[in-house]
Amino acid sequence: MWKVQFENIKTQVEVEQLIKAGRISKADEEVLAAWIRQISLHGPESIRADKKWADHDLEGDWLGYRSSSFSVRGRIIYRIEEKVVKIKIARITDVHDYRKGGKS
Repeated sequence: MWKVQFENIKTQVEVEQLIKAGRISKADEEVLAAWIRQISLHGPESIRADKKWADHDLEGDWLGYRSSSFSVRGRIIYRIEEKVVKIKIARITDVHDYRKGGKS
């Protein structure tokens, strides 16, 4: 079994703020829970193989991270450390802009 955790407390607070602001909907939360359940039970390989997540490696500032889609706009940006999946939901974008510090 894989352990899924936030990369740091700042990321956890950012996600809580996105939920509180309604930028992550209840439906998004359900999909995020499904992603976490799948990667916890079956590992990151199952996410990569499952086309519904559109999972892929990132480049540039995000080298070493991966991105999975949880909605049309929403992305889970994460990295893997041994058997720990650290999740960083950096922001929600509708323009597929992965630049760090980009507008949301």
